Order: sequence, then structure tokens, then C-alpha cells
Amino acid sequence: MNRARSCVIFVGGVLLALAGYASAVPRTVSAEPGTGLAFGAFDITQSDLAVTHAVLMRVKPARMYMGSSGEKGTITYTNGEFFSPNLAPGMYSVIGFFSGDKFFALERGLREHTFTVEPGRVTYAGSYKLEVKKGGLFRNDKGTFSRIDTPQAERQLLEWLAKELGASSWASTVNARLAEGKN
Repeated sequence: MNRARSCVIFVGGVLLALAGYASAVPRTVSAEPGTGLAFGAFDITQSDLAVTHAVLMRVKPARMYMGSSGEKGTITYTNGEFFSPNLAPGMYSVIGFFSGDKFFALERGLREHTFTVEPGRVTYAGSYKLEVKKGGLFRNDKGTFSRIDTPQAERQLLEWLAKELGASSWASTVNARLAEGKN
């Protein structure tokens, strides 16, 4: 009995180690011609909820979406950073986020959280501070959202993005955007 239990624990540890390695490997996202990339972050340090998917929607030219799904290609990390590669040129908005299967809309999302995506460019979609507290059994979740853009936050996110996409065809575009900030 003890031997079988030890074997299960050992195999489980190996699987966890392999899963950690797989999530640490830089992503290989290929850049499609005529598209741009947007990136940003949600600061969740004072929140009870995790951001599982940032929701970006194209505002101009308008695009139809099913429900609050937004751009399908958006990649969101557990600590709140996100990027969305291969976006068609246009004006976009960060309209909210998902925490699991529950959608949270940002206040004034379509008006105050917009950015323009240009072909072959990397665009900062913004940083947002979340303070969301889970409600109880019969209470709704309560929270506030505020935009907290700073040049330092944008630079840190660009440095993170350069590491994440270092092996992709977006690497040179991200590095060029990083170099722009040094001037």
C-alpha cells in the first residue's frame, strides 16, 4: 500500500514539474500580415478574483461578437497580463474580463478604454486596477476598476512581452517598440 502511494505521489510530482516547464516556455505566435498586437494588464493584488480572460472588442470598424466573448485570440495569464496578436486594424476597447465563467464589465468601457491597432505595430491597451470582493451566498460581487497607466508599467509589460514572444515572429516588432521607449 505504501509503495503504491509513493509511486502515485512521485508520478504526480513529475507531471506537475512538466506542466510548470510547459507553461514557462515562450509562446510561438506567428504574426499575420496586415495585423497588429495589443497588450495590457489587470492588477489583481487587492482582488478576490483572478482574471482568466481579458475581453477586447473592435469598435471601429464595428465587428459583431457572440455575447461578451470579444477577440478569441487574446491570451491572458493568471497574474493579469494579456496580449492579443493578429488583430485587424481599427479602434478597440477593453470592455471587461472573465473570472472563470463569470463576466465583469469595465465601467465606461467603450468610451474610456479605447486604443488604436495599426498593422505591424504593438499597442498598449492599458493597465487596470481591480478591487473586487466576492459576495456571499445571497450577495453580488462588489468591486471597482480604475485605469492606472504609467510609462513604467507600460515598459515593464513590454519587457515581459519581449520574453514571452521572444521565439515568435512578433519578437522584432515588440523589440522595436521597446527601443522607441528608450528615446
